[in-house]
Amino acid sequence: MRVVAIGMDPQVSQPVLLLQEIAGRHRVLPVWVGVPEATAIELERQRVITPRPTTHRLIGEVITSCGRQLERVRVTMMRDNVFHGELVLDGGTRISARVSDAVALALHLDVPIQAEDDVLDQVAVADAEVVTLDPGGEAEPLDLDPADRPPAEGGAIDVGEIAEFRRFLDDASPEDFDKG
Repeated sequence: MRVVAIGMDPQVSQPVLLLQEIAGRHRVLPVWVGVPEATAIELERQRVITPRPTTHRLIGEVITSCGRQLERVRVTMMRDNVFHGELVLDGGTRISARVSDAVALALHLDVPIQAEDDVLDQVAVADAEVVTLDPGGEAEPLDLDPADRPPAEGGAIDVGEIAEFRRFLDDASPEDFDKG
């Protein structure tokens, strides 16, 4: 899985993280997250270095300081409309985690994100096209691969990228993620 985008679900005024299968059917898994978690994920996507460590960076430091290694993170199930995830460490150690925290940590430590087929079959959207709306209401394909972007100079936030992200959040709706 890869992080495709973070948008705003206007029906519930809550951020939604979009994960997409890298191989196979390229289904998109929408995961509703809190604002602080969405911010942490987007900061990692943009490779922004904050003056103080964020929680997921701290957790990453604790893992490596203990001589352990995070191998991958997994979206394991959805129960009662809540996604569940886990951190998979070397030696087979598994730690229950919120999906949003696991994804932020995966982005920070550059480890794979996986989702159980049962979760994808239950919740993911097949053949989805992610778009953003310009001020005139016209749909434009969203730049889906921030990994190709260079890191911001000296950890500074690129104002243009933030403005683009805000426009996306302001205008996104669930229908933007449904090709059908």
